[in-house]
Amino acid sequence: MDAKSILIVDDDDLLCDMIASLLELEGHAVSVAPDGEAGLVSCRAQTFDCILLDLVMPKMDGLQFMRAIAQEMPRHPPIVVMSASVTADIVEEGRDYGVRSMIRKPVDAEKLLHAVETATAPD
Repeated sequence: MDAKSILIVDDDDLLCDMIASLLELEGHAVSVAPDGEAGLVSCRAQTFDCILLDLVMPKMDGLQFMRAIAQEMPRHPPIVVMSASVTADIVEEGRDYGVRSMIRKPVDAEKLLHAVETATAPD
């Protein structure tokens, strides 16, 4: 897998550290934002190849983030949702906002790496 620039938007510091370490071992450049507001700031300042997004966060949740980034950046990076609370409604709405896959928490490392590879593969 080619090195990618990946943004993790999640309020779980321990999970972010684990995922960042895993992705960095694969050669990726990783940035972390603790909520959707900080994620938007990061997306305005830097270009990412993929966004790993939690749904339940303070300030701005994952769905609010998806709506905001789609409005600000119609050609935004692909999104991989990581959440314990994935519902059919969220899956359907997520498709409208560029969600490529959804991973249920607790996150499985192999599934996460596969999801990033698939999301960042050329169409």
